[in-house]
Amino acid sequence: MSFAHPLYLWTLLGLLVPIAIHLWSKKEAKTIKIGSVQLLSESTSKQSSSIQLNEFWLLLLRMLIVSLLSMILAKPQWNSKDENSSLTYVVEPLLTQNKDFMSRLDSLAEGQEIRLLEKDFPIWEYGSKDEKANKLIDYWSLASEMDVLKTDSIVVFTNGYAKGLRGSRPETSHHVKWVVVDVAQKVEKPLVAYKRGENLQLYSSVSNSFQTDISSKNISLGSEYALNLEEDSLLIVNQNSLSKVQVVVQEPIEISLYYADSLVKDKRYLEVAFATLSQYLDRKINVDSKSDSLATETEQAELTIWLSEKSIPSSFKKLISFKKDSIAESLIGNGLESDTYFLTERINAENAVEQRLVENLLDILEVNKELEVMLAEVDFRSVSETELQTNFKATDKRKPQLGSFAVRPYLWAALFILLLVERFVAYLRKQ
Repeated sequence: MSFAHPLYLWTLLGLLVPIAIHLWSKKEAKTIKIGSVQLLSESTSKQSSSIQLNEFWLLLLRMLIVSLLSMILAKPQWNSKDENSSLTYVVEPLLTQNKDFMSRLDSLAEGQEIRLLEKDFPIWEYGSKDEKANKLIDYWSLASEMDVLKTDSIVVFTNGYAKGLRGSRPETSHHVKWVVVDVAQKVEKPLVAYKRGENLQLYSSVSNSFQTDISSKNISLGSEYALNLEEDSLLIVNQNSLSKVQVVVQEPIEISLYYADSLVKDKRYLEVAFATLSQYLDRKINVDSKSDSLATETEQAELTIWLSEKSIPSSFKKLISFKKDSIAESLIGNGLESDTYFLTERINAENAVEQRLVENLLDILEVNKELEVMLAEVDFRSVSETELQTNFKATDKRKPQLGSFAVRPYLWAALFILLLVERFVAYLRKQ
């Protein structure tokens, strides 16, 4: 047996407390009322010990309670030596749904241990379905936990998705061989439908091991496409299958542009840039250009551009203001607060092209944010086995693997029972 926190065993000194209490306790003398002491014979008085045999069990119960509390605090574990297996196969849960792969693995791993690549690495059971199969896996985080496996070598079969690599490459004390399984999957999935007036535009993803693409097409309602009653979802019927995607109503983008007379040329470049974006996005962008003297505190445009040196009203949601900065590396820089940006120099034909004015404005507008989130979920690009490989950290001496059995739950149960028994005995003995 071992203890996770052996320092708590010093609390066993608390056993002296119930012993001291029982040693110092005095029984109350019983008073017997009699009429006269004349007829009583004289006898030698005897002083009995305060700890009688019938109180010894109460003392023992209290000592056991203190001992159990100390043991619980020290977190005991019952250890036994376990023999390491020579090889363990670890399989990504999503691959267990591939019957062709699992049939080949069964013939390869006959007599070997097969575990799932998820928390605690549970043993895979034939015919079982894992509810977490489609959950995103953090490969390197799980690789750092593989040291708990009682095995000499590990072979991991995985899809090797690029989105599953996070953080820095970990070190492991096991030899881990990563095998990226190419299942030649090509996943086509509708993501979202944008509604502009009476028009519907459906965006879909096409993803495989090498790339993820986005396609869009204008659709008409009919036998293949239909809106639900609330008109917030699009129902798609395809080869006797039914899928549903969110419908996002896209209103025209409203932009307020305030300018001083000295920055009229910059205003014109920005108006042309937004006109280009409107054509590229196939979405209407309304630019309301006004003199800086007409600014109000109730402005509610999605983006406000302030080309003036006057004080800026504080009610703007997202703001681009003019602030010349000769050492700035980009034409539009980030401000100190979120959703604030600076135009760092006067706009001309040269820097508008070289410093990508239109692309910067597109990033600031953050159009189709829903699409970017959905696209991350259906990204099935994979990496090579070399990119997945973890660093092996050799140890001077291989520690024997121990199987541990936690006994704390049983100690808690025993403590509860002893407390009940002690209270019952104390009530009978009036202690």
